[in-house]
Amino acid sequence: MTISQGFIIFILLQFGGEPVASASCDFTGQCIYNLKVHHCNQTTNTKRESDPSGNCGCGDLEIVQGETYNLQSSLSTLEIQFSALVQRYQATKASILQKQQLLENAISENKALESQIRNVDYLLNKTTESVTRQTNNWSNEKIRLQTQTSKSIKDLQTCKAVLTAAKTDNGQSITDTSSNKPVSKTFCGFEDSKRCGYVAESGSHWTWQSSMYSSTTGPKQDHTYGTPNGHYMMLNSQGAASSSKTTHTSRIDSPQFTTSSAGYCIKFWYNLHGQDIKFLKVYAKVNGGLGYPVFTKTGNVDSDWHQAQISLDNEYTSHPFQIVFESATNAYYTNHYSSGSYRHIYSLDKSNTAIDDVTVFNTSCSHLSQSSHGSHVRQNGSDTSYYSFHAKPLSWNEAKTACRREDSQSSLVSINSQGEQDYLVRTIKNDEDLANIASLGFYTGGNDEKTEHNFVWTDNGAPVTFTNWHPGQPNNVGGDQDCLLLQYPDTNFEWGDVGCSEKHPYICEYHN
Repeated sequence: MTISQGFIIFILLQFGGEPVASASCDFTGQCIYNLKVHHCNQTTNTKRESDPSGNCGCGDLEIVQGETYNLQSSLSTLEIQFSALVQRYQATKASILQKQQLLENAISENKALESQIRNVDYLLNKTTESVTRQTNNWSNEKIRLQTQTSKSIKDLQTCKAVLTAAKTDNGQSITDTSSNKPVSKTFCGFEDSKRCGYVAESGSHWTWQSSMYSSTTGPKQDHTYGTPNGHYMMLNSQGAASSSKTTHTSRIDSPQFTTSSAGYCIKFWYNLHGQDIKFLKVYAKVNGGLGYPVFTKTGNVDSDWHQAQISLDNEYTSHPFQIVFESATNAYYTNHYSSGSYRHIYSLDKSNTAIDDVTVFNTSCSHLSQSSHGSHVRQNGSDTSYYSFHAKPLSWNEAKTACRREDSQSSLVSINSQGEQDYLVRTIKNDEDLANIASLGFYTGGNDEKTEHNFVWTDNGAPVTFTNWHPGQPNNVGGDQDCLLLQYPDTNFEWGDVGCSEKHPYICEYHN
């Protein structure tokens, strides 16, 4: 039997065959094997195969049987090994299933942890939002308290300023040196549209004017504020002109003043600018009659404001009286036809006359004391300056008017040197009442309302040459900071620009 034959038997055994072999030896030289194969309930098959060598030994069958038994033994061994493998497989599978269960448990635990982490993140975010919100609330509350505290401090300072003003300003009363009695006064800067009760007579052409009406006649600006927003009274020559070459006279009357045995002192500012100016006259109108003028100025002077002073004795003031300002113009016009229409061509119209800041005292000028000029005096060579410090906060325009009301030659302070700055700082620091309101600052006469960033001293229109600005100033925040303030007390009142509507204490200056 060959190896291939044994292999066939092995294959048959693998498919469940139980070999039953028998052989008979014939003289034909052939071996016949009867193999009964039990596989899939098949019947016995007989295979005949000749031995090509011609030799057929009956011992071959025993060899095949032995090999079959060996194969069966090997098969049993394989079955045992296979069973062991199955057991190992099952054990491995069980281990894998166990580990898979552990993995699933771990995944489940991980999902639970992730859920917990999300919950913690959510709670943490909510806590963070709450803390942020609470922090913002605390911050807003802090700002509110700071604002309220600042307002309370400012209100307290204002209250102190008012109390200080009541004390200091009462000490600035004017007295009659002949009788040591208080003097009353009336002041008109023509800033109110009611014009303090001054009324133009019928047919007159006195107009309420602001800014510069013309570069060839009249003032550059008013005298009270010294800015384009100030007002004054002006005889408008073109308004008075007619087609006839005649003189047009205009008058404006004051309210009526009561009697005074001590007489009256009248101070006012006038402007006579223009090549065609005729005159300005002032009358004391008693019982409806003008009488002779008590003041006369004729001709073109210049574009500046000038002060006039009139003293009336009791011949005038023993009766109620009015002050009358009179001016005239020879202006006229001719009609010129052009482009289908007529227009006026004016002549002799450079004759606008103006008045401003009229102050009337119920005593003679010679009897006015110098106390109205302020209690602080500074001598600088031949120049003497009087300063009055006012604690009551006012707007810049109100402060400017208050200084004019104090004295017709008084104005908000102009600071022209480091020496003058140092003098003002020392005065403030050495006065307890003024030091208490130092944080509010003090208004000066500096202003750049006419031309931004070109500050001028409004008492005379001179440019600000000496400067003491705080770093970063002036900055014109909001586009409306036009007034110069002694603003920073911690740095010796360095300057800053502020809105003119803000209310601050102020300093008036009178030059002798």
